[in-house]
Amino acid sequence: MYKPDERKGQTSVILILFIIVIFGGLAVFLLTFAKTFGQPEYMNLYTHNLLLSVMRTDTGYTDSRCRLVSDTMSCAFFESDWRCGGNGPRCRSLINTTITGYISEFELIQKSYRYLLIAKPEYLSGGEVINPVTNQPLRIKIGDLSLEEERVNKIVANEQIQKTTSSGPIIIKVQLILSQKKD
Repeated sequence: MYKPDERKGQTSVILILFIIVIFGGLAVFLLTFAKTFGQPEYMNLYTHNLLLSVMRTDTGYTDSRCRLVSDTMSCAFFESDWRCGGNGPRCRSLINTTITGYISEFELIQKSYRYLLIAKPEYLSGGEVINPVTNQPLRIKIGDLSLEEERVNKIVANEQIQKTTSSGPIIIKVQLILSQKKD
């Protein structure tokens, strides 16, 4: 015959095992509904987050035209002679070095992917901003230029930067294109 004190230990062990079985069953039940990301969905998410990270990267300069990559991009289009920090690099040069350096830090892109970043300003009312000297649309392209015309599987992320200039509100459309390297 068991004494009442001895049964308390058995009851506690049975209760703990019962709770573990319930939580295990609940975990299995919930995991059946969880959707896993496949490679295409993951790379699409990765590309969009990479573009946002690049645009929000701090360049190390404190003036408002050069603080973030997105600010510097606007400066490169509309104040091309501006030098960041007074006597630092011009905006376009700073964009090239910052974006190239930032993207090269990502091992996945360095080993397996090619990239192309394209930025082009457009008027809010529509229409591209034209360079008065060359009579061509303004563009900044950084990375593998062959990706723009090449017919391969591409992962594309788009972002817009709104700026107000002396000629009115402008939208800078930024596009990041990734494509797997050929073996």
